[in-house]
Amino acid sequence: MERVSQDSLRNRIIPTLVVLIVVALLGLFAYAMWFSGDSTSLASGGRINTVGRLIRFENRTAPSFSLQTLDGQQISLEHFRGKTVVLNFWGSWCPPCEDEAPVLRDFAATLDENTVIVGIDIWDQPEAAQAFLEKHDLTYPNAVDDNGRTTIDYGVSGVPETFFIGPDGALLGKYNGPVKSVEQLHGFIQELTGAG
Repeated sequence: MERVSQDSLRNRIIPTLVVLIVVALLGLFAYAMWFSGDSTSLASGGRINTVGRLIRFENRTAPSFSLQTLDGQQISLEHFRGKTVVLNFWGSWCPPCEDEAPVLRDFAATLDENTVIVGIDIWDQPEAAQAFLEKHDLTYPNAVDDNGRTTIDYGVSGVPETFFIGPDGALLGKYNGPVKSVEQLHGFIQELTGAG
């Protein structure tokens, strides 16, 4: 009689434990996917890069793009051929993008005719993006990636994320976090291109 009770108890406890372990593992997996890396997830569907890291690329060509700016102009990567392009992906909902915007504005004011900065707004509302530009007095070209194609082509995982493209169209590297100073950006260009 006691043997039957132990077997019956074991037959109920083991499946329950297995189910609890599987649920716990699925919960850990979901948590790891939601809060992975150096990014923070947002309800908007976008991700925020909080820790900056410069990543160098070798033998890559920058994906071409043709986008409309927030003021209605059409721009493409080909428009900037022969110049070093600093391509910044951002969103108005991103706190580090707010912190970074004055740095980008000041950086744009230091550039000569051989270097340009272009912003690409992603995962955003047009009104919020326009208000962001006005708030920070960002006058360099800022386009909207409405269909997400450019974001996917560049492999953007979160914002802010800044790519560096050589005058020949080579994708030189990216910085996946908020830039802190004008000097830091010029240092990245120097490091990646060998030019100031």
